[in-house]
Amino acid sequence: MTQGPAPQVQSMTLRDGRVLGWYEFGDGEGVPCIYIPGTPESGLAGGCYDESARAAGIRWISVDKPGYGHSDPLPGRRLTDWPADVSQLAERLALTRFAVAGESGGGPHALATAAAFGDRVVLVALLASAGMPLGGRAPRGLTPLNALLHRCARVDPRLVRAVFAGMAFAMRHEASVPWLVGLLGRGVPEADLRAMTEPAYEVRLAAAPDAFAQGSRWAAEEFLMLGSSWHLDLSTIAAPIHQWHGARDRHVPLTVARDLGRQLPHVTAHIDDAAAHTVGFEHRDAVMAVLLAALRPEQPG
Repeated sequence: MTQGPAPQVQSMTLRDGRVLGWYEFGDGEGVPCIYIPGTPESGLAGGCYDESARAAGIRWISVDKPGYGHSDPLPGRRLTDWPADVSQLAERLALTRFAVAGESGGGPHALATAAAFGDRVVLVALLASAGMPLGGRAPRGLTPLNALLHRCARVDPRLVRAVFAGMAFAMRHEASVPWLVGLLGRGVPEADLRAMTEPAYEVRLAAAPDAFAQGSRWAAEEFLMLGSSWHLDLSTIAAPIHQWHGARDRHVPLTVARDLGRQLPHVTAHIDDAAAHTVGFEHRDAVMAVLLAALRPEQPG
């Protein structure tokens, strides 16, 4: 596969003066889906869905969350602050109704958007989504790095910030890359490692370093935020929800996904026994087909 031009970021100034950045992948004239990447990933992560979204006729709008990539931070932010940013983005792009897709740590952001927007959101796609807080408990079956982060969060939030700072430092210094690759690769299922070697995944490999472009603090704060109360009433979500999850996921174990699913209204679960955390990427064509079926009535004419 020939390496194409680097994705071009777009940006706008929000009403509070912050800058919000995003990328557009897929079909620029297609039906819209706002994609929220994981923790820590910038909007560049959406690039691995580019070909599938273009083939399906979907405009894949991949957003930099606050403090990631080209979006200014929002200190002390809560999950329920996110829909206000989406509202202004939707206004800027003249989106009346649209789908939302959230991957890993982006999943809760997609749910917050759906809860705030009512019937303007036509479908929610959760791709290996993070689950509800467990009251300080860590789920079983995590990778060593994720288990460490959960332990640090219970002991002292400053330790979480230190771990993310170490990751960011290693990404900036070539000599530390082998150590970082070893750390991130420990306990990662073969299904994830295999998916990461696919050419379409290549653009996504820059999403984590780009997430740290403004420092590591905001990824750490997001991790801590997702582990505390979401302040969301999930029962108010009007849109149908489709949940894709891999049974071998060690970033968000299947037990977490099943617990979240029990709390969601009108949810359809797609569980792949052979997949892991890259389940969304592996099922990207099926994800696009479900999104298109919900979005098609919104096409003009």
